[in-house]
Amino acid sequence: MTTKQKIGFIGLGSLGEGLCNSLVTAGYPVTVNDLNKDLAKRLLAAGATWADTTADTCKDADVVITVLPSPAVSRKVVEGTGGVFDNLKPGATWIEMSTTDMDDLLRLSEVAKSKGIHVLECPVTGGVHLANSGEITVLVGGEESTFKQVEDILQTIGGEIIYMGKMGNASVVKVVTNMLAFIHLIAAGEAMMLPAKYGVDPDATYRAIRASSGNSFVHETESKLVLSGSYNVKFTMDLACKDLGLVNGIAEKLGVPLELGSMAQQIFRRARGLMGGNAQSPEVVRMIEKACDLELRAPGYPTELVAE
Repeated sequence: MTTKQKIGFIGLGSLGEGLCNSLVTAGYPVTVNDLNKDLAKRLLAAGATWADTTADTCKDADVVITVLPSPAVSRKVVEGTGGVFDNLKPGATWIEMSTTDMDDLLRLSEVAKSKGIHVLECPVTGGVHLANSGEITVLVGGEESTFKQVEDILQTIGGEIIYMGKMGNASVVKVVTNMLAFIHLIAAGEAMMLPAKYGVDPDATYRAIRASSGNSFVHETESKLVLSGSYNVKFTMDLACKDLGLVNGIAEKLGVPLELGSMAQQIFRRARGLMGGNAQSPEVVRMIEKACDLELRAPGYPTELVAE
């Protein structure tokens, strides 16, 4: 019987806690750390070990996984004094699952290699509800040999695991998928509002779009949260604006004109200015609701998403 690798897990937000839970329930020895210990309650009850510091999280770990909210936080946790690079043993692997700055990630991966630490970028896509069910998609960038060494861990965390090639490839594709999701969200709000203003039942409109060529994953999921009035996808305006900034920054460097991507960035910036950074990303639809003086509501829709 193969001994399971020891895992340190840093970052227990809505996404990280769900990803980590899959590892804990699968029987991996996992040590967890976050600024807020309360976020670890479910994990600790299931058998995880708490660490007060990054150093203790890395102690004896074969793999350390980070799921953090911004490039600045990732830098601090990974290469700051007392961080992952100061404490992870040579030969171990750092897996960055945050959506982060590609150039910074490439730099950090070289620093890690100089210390004998293997690196993979493994951003995830599909929504927080899929993180909780172990069905989220994992995009993998880095050395294929390193991927093979931790493939069992990634298969425990996610459903479809897609190896993208060299370091950086997964980060580029990840921010593109987020850009598409935000564009689809704006478009879904507009598409549901026009019939509603004409007098069509929003439930009928939702079902018609879902059965049409205009359907999308975002409409099937996040439009439900708009119709219930919860908007709670567990993803904030601050995170949406961060991700749109990342994708438009890459496009600027590569000379790729993202007309819809840049427009989506401006729309979300305006929504954040009106509703605050902690507002949920689907609340972008509230702007058209306010403009039309009509809320998009229908009975029977869920207030949160769960994997089906």
